[in-house]
Amino acid sequence: MWNFGLDFALPWKCVLCDSPDDNAQVSINRTSYCTSCTEKFEAAIADVDQSCERCGAVLGPFVPTDSPCVHCRDKPLKFDSVSCLGMYGETIRDAILSAKYSSSTVGLEALCRLLVQERCQQLRGIKPDLVMPIPHHWRARLTRHFNSAAVIAESLSVAIGAPLEDQTLYRSRLTRLQKRVDLKDRFENQKGAFGLRNPELLKGKRVLIVDDVLTTGATCSEASTLLKSAGAKTCHVAVIARVLDSSA
Repeated sequence: MWNFGLDFALPWKCVLCDSPDDNAQVSINRTSYCTSCTEKFEAAIADVDQSCERCGAVLGPFVPTDSPCVHCRDKPLKFDSVSCLGMYGETIRDAILSAKYSSSTVGLEALCRLLVQERCQQLRGIKPDLVMPIPHHWRARLTRHFNSAAVIAESLSVAIGAPLEDQTLYRSRLTRLQKRVDLKDRFENQKGAFGLRNPELLKGKRVLIVDDVLTTGATCSEASTLLKSAGAKTCHVAVIARVLDSSA
């Protein structure tokens, strides 16, 4: 009765399309997305067995996934692997953009639940010792409601049982937004962008670096370079989406 009362007072709406779902059950069993959007997500979620281990790009059915693919073989990536929910297609793109530029974390938390649901076992297999979000520069924090990477990292930390470490890695300088930088200059744009506090915490540790999307991999690669120079054993990356369109 309580749940029916809540549905009457506060009618449920899909986080993504903002429409009611007549086929949805009462709120105790309801997900964040309507039936139509859920089906779209199911089609958009990547098959792990057909994704490049190094960069997360979805490949053809007969392409090996355990070696650098056409999307990453010529890039100086310093992390060891990438896990993502799916490619930056229509459904996932719309969900990410809506969530990132909202004043609430509700949309992003819904995506986090999907990421945990689909990739928790894969991430546990990495056996990370620390979960570390890509940080914002302090000036960027003045104009952002929240750091998407930090929200995702917190959810993953709880799900896989690895400590969240969001104080060690920090932005040492404010960089230009990657989508406003030419593809060939994105690695250069991120050089020297990070610093470390208490680097001794990283010695021998397997680190899971978390961000919202990965395009060229320049940001996570620069962070991995710094973490490994401080003694991190491995650096793996978890993101919501892998972007192949360099304009994103």
